[in-house]
Amino acid sequence: MLNQLPIDLADLILLISFTLIYLVFLFYDLFKRGDKYGSIAYIAALLPTNYLWYAVTKKELYEFGLTGSMMVLAIFWLLAVIRDIFIKDKEKGFKDADDVALMLIIGIVINLILSAVLPSLQGVNNNMNEGADAIWNFFYIPLLDPLAADAPLLGIILTYKILVTVLTIAIIVPIVLDLKDAKVTLAALVILTVVFLLPFTYLAFIWAPDPALIWVFLVLFGVIFFTFLLIITRGAKK
Repeated sequence: MLNQLPIDLADLILLISFTLIYLVFLFYDLFKRGDKYGSIAYIAALLPTNYLWYAVTKKELYEFGLTGSMMVLAIFWLLAVIRDIFIKDKEKGFKDADDVALMLIIGIVINLILSAVLPSLQGVNNNMNEGADAIWNFFYIPLLDPLAADAPLLGIILTYKILVTVLTIAIIVPIVLDLKDAKVTLAALVILTVVFLLPFTYLAFIWAPDPALIWVFLVLFGVIFFTFLLIITRGAKK
């Protein structure tokens, strides 16, 4: 029976342990300790998901691989965002959306560092770079081409794209809604659009059917976002 497990038993136990650590901080407020360590959930989510990446590639399960592991990370982060913005702050509005975005940015930076360090560790798992897309031959990110060698399943790719898109929208919309009915100059709206182009760039990257069309999708997302800002804000002289 143990031989039928998709990953080693030791890896499964560690994976469950790391997931429990994430769940402890996800539901930290239930302990009613009075301190605010629930935000650690965004960092704790990196433990089980990156270990999952290690465990599945060690068994050469590239049809899940890095893309599937990052899909799970997107789920974990989305659960934390729902907890912080759409549940905890329902009565207060979206005042903590900026803090949530900051924790996500920190988590993304740490995850990028891990994506470069883990595959380079000699003798640990030489398969971690398989079924992954390399940026500058240094950072390994989810492989989104279903026709590539060792590509993940198409369903995993699509689910990852959808989850990342929902996660991005779930963060951006509450932040932008703080500007509702605010008096903002046109120049300020342009600057805000440029600032938010970074997450839109990744969305353009994952959804563009051809790399040459990334900038086209980026322009589309930027125009839609700028139009949305025009709708919810008022002119400075109004």
